[in-house]
Amino acid sequence: MRTAVIQGHITATVKHPSFHGARLLVAVPESDDVAPQVVIDNLGAAIGQRVLISSDGAEARKMLKDELSPARWSVLGIIDPEGAVTP
Repeated sequence: MRTAVIQGHITATVKHPSFHGARLLVAVPESDDVAPQVVIDNLGAAIGQRVLISSDGAEARKMLKDELSPARWSVLGIIDPEGAVTP
């Protein structure tokens, strides 16, 4: 798990079938050792918001309801300005 900031939305005309209808965002981890990641978001995170992301692929595949999905990263919570996490 890592904290990250949402930088933008992903738009793709060609994508894995499991991603159809999913909200895909670019999340920039706050640690310097990790590159920006494409994350699945079911919580409605906005650009500029701090979020908690996970690389647990099994959880991402559960969100998409597809055990064969190549998904890996997902948003687990939105961090409010006071530091509390909303799941």
